[in-house]
Amino acid sequence: MKVDCLMGTYGRYRVASETLACFLQQTEISNATLLIYNQHPQPLLFDHPRVRVVNEAVSYSSLRQIRQRMHELADPAADLIHWWDDDDLYLPWHLEDCMRNIGDNVAWKPASSWFLEGDEQYSRHINQFEASWVFRADYLKRAPIDTHPGYTDHPVIMQTREAGLLATTELGDNTSYIYRWNTGTVHLSWQPGGSEEEQAASIANWRRLSADIDAGGRLVPADLSRTWRNFLDGIKPKVAPEDWQLNRSRLRPHLDSV
Repeated sequence: MKVDCLMGTYGRYRVASETLACFLQQTEISNATLLIYNQHPQPLLFDHPRVRVVNEAVSYSSLRQIRQRMHELADPAADLIHWWDDDDLYLPWHLEDCMRNIGDNVAWKPASSWFLEGDEQYSRHINQFEASWVFRADYLKRAPIDTHPGYTDHPVIMQTREAGLLATTELGDNTSYIYRWNTGTVHLSWQPGGSEEEQAASIANWRRLSADIDAGGRLVPADLSRTWRNFLDGIKPKVAPEDWQLNRSRLRPHLDSV
């Protein structure tokens, strides 16, 4: 199976560099590609055979419209599509988890994921975090965009949950998605919903607050070794020793030393 990961951003250089690095560290990268969809007038640039960048300074008025445009730009040969949000972190085995667990289902996510408050406070929760989902590409592209008008994200999330079509697997303390909060960036999916006008205002506010622009725009994958060390330190008091050792062994190739 091939998976296409879709990262939408608004010139947010630092977080995009970190999430790009997460993609390049994936154990399943040989079966994966990444689209970086940048809507800021300042172009982003990156040259890699598995990464393509589309710079399109279009002012969509809702997150669902942004997601839908990325679906249109997705690799038509991909079997799966994963929303690869620019402000979260994906441990190197995340796509491996997706491909191992989706089976014949139209959508899958880990039942629980890590929640990072600031730079150090880790906890694990059962959640709906949309950026941890992987979808069958044909199912996602067929999903209507005009349902659940008050929901801030793409309505395929609610459509799938209400139809009972989401598969989950509890991976415990070896789960592979990290939702980041209160790290100095603004989550678009947490902007207020409501009417089309209210969602448009939220999008405009998110753009106004997304000021991390690089003048050259040439992305350089971030060095995540310190990030992964902080992760291991943060979860160590909260997980069983054998689970901590497994996380450490899987991150070993991406640490300066162990």
